[in-house]
Amino acid sequence: MTRRRVIAFGLALALAATTATAADDDSARKKIVGTWRGTSTCVDLQAAPACKDERVIYEITAVAGAADRVSVQADKIVGGERGTMGVMEFRLQADGSWTSEFQGPRGRSAWRLVVDGERMSGTAALLPSNAVIRKIELTREK
Repeated sequence: MTRRRVIAFGLALALAATTATAADDDSARKKIVGTWRGTSTCVDLQAAPACKDERVIYEITAVAGAADRVSVQADKIVGGERGTMGVMEFRLQADGSWTSEFQGPRGRSAWRLVVDGERMSGTAALLPSNAVIRKIELTREK
């Protein structure tokens, strides 16, 4: 093969890999975008003594121009009313999970969400200790 053909072949492979990754990211994003309801349960009250179990609704939307990112508006239900807790941007990881870091009044936390069909599970862990403080279990709203 001539040097020009080797370079052209390499560029073609790189373009194919980029296109496949973008398509995979878009497919993963389609699986998570939507409205999800469920629970966010405290699992380590020693690490997070102020933690409260919550019924939650996550509104997940695509981030424009970024197939590997979504925006999650997290609401909790208190007295039958929805109250927004915050909005976080999650990024798709190579293992198919979605992760985000959040700086709140009580410290920094790492969030991880995993979609499995119509169910989503996740955790929130304090940083830098990685103590898991929340377990999240959600079902897609139809």
